[in-house]
Amino acid sequence: MSNPSSVQPLDPTPLAVAQVRAVFGAAFADDPMQHWIFRGVEAQEHAIAMWIGLFVDAFAAVGTIDVILGDEGEVVAAAMWRTDGRRQPYPELPSIGGIMTALLGSTRAAEVGAGLAAFAANKPEPPFHYLNFLGVHPAHQGRGLGRLLVSAGQARAAADGQGAYLESTNARNLPFYATMGFRSLGEFTLQPDGPPAWRLGWSE
Repeated sequence: MSNPSSVQPLDPTPLAVAQVRAVFGAAFADDPMQHWIFRGVEAQEHAIAMWIGLFVDAFAAVGTIDVILGDEGEVVAAAMWRTDGRRQPYPELPSIGGIMTALLGSTRAAEVGAGLAAFAANKPEPPFHYLNFLGVHPAHQGRGLGRLLVSAGQARAAADGQGAYLESTNARNLPFYATMGFRSLGEFTLQPDGPPAWRLGWSE
């Protein structure tokens, strides 16, 4: 990569937004929560990219998406942050719940939706900068790109006089976040049969 230390805001062109979706689809292919949501669905990476893509669209409109570009100018790593209390403009069609229903069926989609409600129920009191998704394409992992993205978000939160908060459903990520100064705030389980989610907070 020509300049791997360059964290920059996403230029929300259709191509760049599609590249962010693809990065998250590949990066979350082994995430326990995504496997729980899309259990039994064929082409899971595509389903994940489709579902997270609605979040990408919303954050591209109202939110903060930091990216790192590769040698050809393509997005290879991204972090999506919510830095204020504005509601995200999620589309009505296709909706997040609608995509889950189409892929999972109405009964399983309702179960998953109820389980995902635990994220909102367990968030701390604001204000804080919320890291919704962090992903590095597998072909570019192990180069410190995730660390650069998180550091950029921490610096922005500190400049705003706030801390940072995230949840992780992948135990492999916990040592990484610990090295970034995040501390455990507890955990909860996605019901009825989902994985645990760890609550992590950071402040200067």
